[in-house]
Amino acid sequence: MMGSYIRRGVLAGVAGGAASALFLLLVGERTIGDAIRLEEARGGGSDEMFSRGVQTVGGALGMLFVSVALGVIFAATFAAVRHRLPGRDDWQRSVTWAATAFVVVYLVPFAKYPPNPPAVGDPDTIDERTLLYVAILAWAIGAAWVAARVGTWLRERDVADPARLTAAVGAFVALVAVGYAVLPGSPDAVSAPATLIWRFRLASAGSALALWAATGVVFGWLSVAAAKRTAGVRPEVRTGVTTEP
Repeated sequence: MMGSYIRRGVLAGVAGGAASALFLLLVGERTIGDAIRLEEARGGGSDEMFSRGVQTVGGALGMLFVSVALGVIFAATFAAVRHRLPGRDDWQRSVTWAATAFVVVYLVPFAKYPPNPPAVGDPDTIDERTLLYVAILAWAIGAAWVAARVGTWLRERDVADPARLTAAVGAFVALVAVGYAVLPGSPDAVSAPATLIWRFRLASAGSALALWAATGVVFGWLSVAAAKRTAGVRPEVRTGVTTEP
C-alpha cells in the first residue's frame, strides 16, 4: 500500500519540479541575469567555471531531484494524515495537504528570511543565513505539529469544527509569531535595488507555489485514478472467488 503512495509521490514530484523549473526559467532567469550584471558592474564578478547556460540546466536538474524527494515525503506524510484531512476525495485532500506544505515549508520561512538573487549579498554570511533558515523551517514544522495536536485534542472533546479549526490556526500563528520575535533578523545587508530584489523574491515564491500546486494536483489525480481502478476490480477477483461455471 505504501509503495503505491511512494510511486505516486515520485511522479507528482517530477511534475512539481518541472513546473517550478519552467516558472523560474520564464520568470526568474532575467532577474538573476540582472543581478549578475550588477555584481560585475561593481567589480565583484569573477571567472565562471561553468557558463550561465550550464548553470541553468544544472539548476533545473537539481530542482527535479529535490522535488522528487519532496514528492516522496509528501506521499508518506499524506498516507499518515489522509484520514484527518478535509475533502470528499483524495484529490481535494491532496490539494489541501499541498497548500499546507506550501505555507509551512515555504511561506513561513520566506516571510522571515526572504531569498536574494544568487549574485547579491555578502558571501561571508552564507553559513549564518543557512542556519537561520533551517531554524525557522524547523520552528514552522514544530508549530504545525503543535497546531495539529491542538486540533486532535479538541476533536476528542467533541468541539465543533469551526471552533476547532480556529483554535488550531490560532495556535500555529501564535507560535510562528513567537519564532519571528525570538530569531534574529537577516545578517545580510543587501544594497541592490529594491525592484531587483523583490522581482527575484516574487519569482521564487511563484516557483515554490508552482511546485506545490503541481505536486498536489498530480498526486491527487493519480490517487483518484488508483481508487477508481481498485473499485473497478470485481469482488470475485479480489477475494479469490470465481463465478465461472
